[in-house]
Amino acid sequence: MKPFFQKLESSPSQSVIFFDEEKPHFTVPWHFHPEIEILFVVKSSGTSYVGDGIRRFSDGEISIIGENVPHWWKSDQKYFEGKVTTGMKALIIQFNREVFNTNFINLPEMAAIKELLEKSQRGIQFIGRSRKNFGEQIVKIFRLAGIYRIMELVHLLDMMANTKEYKYHASVGYSKSINTFDFHRFNKVHEHIILNLTKPIKLEEIADIANICPTAFCRYFKKHTGKTFSSFLNEIRVGHACRLMLTDKISISGASMESGFNNLSHFNDQFKRVMRMTPSAYLSAYKKQGEIPKRNNAREMRELSYEWDDPYFSHEQTNVF
Repeated sequence: MKPFFQKLESSPSQSVIFFDEEKPHFTVPWHFHPEIEILFVVKSSGTSYVGDGIRRFSDGEISIIGENVPHWWKSDQKYFEGKVTTGMKALIIQFNREVFNTNFINLPEMAAIKELLEKSQRGIQFIGRSRKNFGEQIVKIFRLAGIYRIMELVHLLDMMANTKEYKYHASVGYSKSINTFDFHRFNKVHEHIILNLTKPIKLEEIADIANICPTAFCRYFKKHTGKTFSSFLNEIRVGHACRLMLTDKISISGASMESGFNNLSHFNDQFKRVMRMTPSAYLSAYKKQGEIPKRNNAREMRELSYEWDDPYFSHEQTNVF
């Protein structure tokens, strides 16, 4: 998986890029680009990584991602193994903020859209009835051409700007102030985590990959993600465990081991910290609701408090995760 800055080329006759993609699975790894992106996952499932946020996604997912925010939609393994014959389908819209020049974006009527574009720096995932309405609007846009597409895109942005049915991908403390060199370094860390998720990962090992000492790595990671390394790692592992329990029907203890936790007690503690509920409560909620349970609202309250210190971690106390 090669990290890269993605340069998108638009036609001379287009100021906005429209992609209608149908492939066996998502193929673009963790990347960033100067365009704002609206992604409608018509058909697929997997895990999304946006900034420091990790979430499950499935059919109907709609998100808007701000410019230069690193992101990756990773299809589930079953797509790579050919167990899903229908593949994935996604409708993608990408545009530069400059499409709306200073005079236009500063019009009073554009105030809500201007705020939306600022909020998109954390990545926004739309939910509820709004998601269905936005999906229909995106399909409508792809059936049009020329100026009519642009008019309906502005309408879509206005719809997104005025809904309350959304949640952020990245944390409130996330900083995307990362240059190309930092991104490549950070991506090596991210790649190593994904490829070694089930194994113990030592702080010295991951710091060596970033080519800095362990103490400096802890500061570096916290600066660029707003989280400690162990918090980030445990959230990825908990997300992986959720998929194993729901999709692969693996037991709680089995999901714990296959997600890299060395004992069930530690897994339960971390699961509750990340999801604000126990693994058994998570499974019960899924069986009752018939859909992936949402995190308890206390999680969002914790985000708003900027409290990112992990009570389970201090680089001075331990070096194995």
